[in-house]
Amino acid sequence: MTVSSVDGSPKRLLQQSGAAPVTPPVEALRTMMQALLQETLEAEFARFLHAAPYERTAARQDVRNGRRPRFLTTRLGKVELRIPRDRGGAFQPTIFARYQRHEQAMLTLMVESYLQGVSTRKVREVVEALCGETVSASAVSRAVKLLDGQLTTWRARKLDAQPYRALIIDAHYERIRREGQVLSTAVLWVIGVAADGYREHLGVWIGNAESGPVWGRVFRDLHRRGLHGVTYVVSDEHAGLRTALQRYFPEAVAQRCQVHYLRNALSKVTAAERQAALLEGLRNVWAAPTRAEAERRGAELMASLRPTLPALADWLEESLHETLGFYALPEAEARRRLRTTNAAEREHEEIRRRTRVIRIFPNEASYLRLASALAADRNDHWAKRRYIIPAPPPPSPAKSRRTKRIR
Repeated sequence: MTVSSVDGSPKRLLQQSGAAPVTPPVEALRTMMQALLQETLEAEFARFLHAAPYERTAARQDVRNGRRPRFLTTRLGKVELRIPRDRGGAFQPTIFARYQRHEQAMLTLMVESYLQGVSTRKVREVVEALCGETVSASAVSRAVKLLDGQLTTWRARKLDAQPYRALIIDAHYERIRREGQVLSTAVLWVIGVAADGYREHLGVWIGNAESGPVWGRVFRDLHRRGLHGVTYVVSDEHAGLRTALQRYFPEAVAQRCQVHYLRNALSKVTAAERQAALLEGLRNVWAAPTRAEAERRGAELMASLRPTLPALADWLEESLHETLGFYALPEAEARRRLRTTNAAEREHEEIRRRTRVIRIFPNEASYLRLASALAADRNDHWAKRRYIIPAPPPPSPAKSRRTKRIR
């Protein structure tokens, strides 16, 4: 059997039979680039000194003082250069400033990949493939930390430019390493709907649980940043949250999320046909055109359930009114959008798509960095379209009388 001596590898194909190996194209290009850049440095240094090597002129600015090595990262890999030095130490080659755009592009690539939910290992592989440079996990982390200053400023920004009439409040849990162990950690979100109808993330906070003190810290921060004008709040039913809301927003109408309420109600019934009847009954209540009509339909629902499910009827009697606060909103669109925390739930799904890749965050700062960046990006997206068209203000009595006289 004849064995072929031909190797299909790129390196072997570049070699001539019986001859010395041909220099791979990338190595040749790197050598050419190194020579060109070194020559450019020498010419720039001569212009800086106003004198060529060993030249004595009256215009000379300084004298040469050896060279120092420095590496430059290019698309062809690292290139070692010998930087000329003057005795005064004033020479700064411009070539590195120009090539910093490449470094900035690499950092931007790492940050964007991280924010899109790509793992640190995958980010390293992408950068190495594009830049021909080995990147460590710590280098990726350092690049991402460049965001910290901007995101800290974003979380502390003032909110006093206009009133926020409605808040959508919700929380979810992530696995974060803290206190020396991996713990399920509450991530608290507040979305505000401003007076002009646009919505935005007001911030993101981390706490050990959804307790009253933790939510109190969130609301204190919002007040300190100038949040005002809140007349409506939609959230889940949580004792600590309700206590904090009553303390910081006592005049706001509190709406219990109807989706969460519906889940709680269905969990109290086992039979499928009874669950279907309960679902239909609650939907009928919330579809009423006015609150008075909703209360009447609710009373009928309780009366129909009391003979067979008295405990459920009692629970509805105690809590159903908490789901009817949305009737205080003047706009039909606002009633539809702000009767649940679905807007926040959708955001949770979006961020979980990223965090699912990471699974466990090494510390609270790493999670805050990712969550804040995503929230700020969503705010930019939301700023393109109103969430709710505000209802026009009612005409003043004086204006109504003038209109009547003109007619």
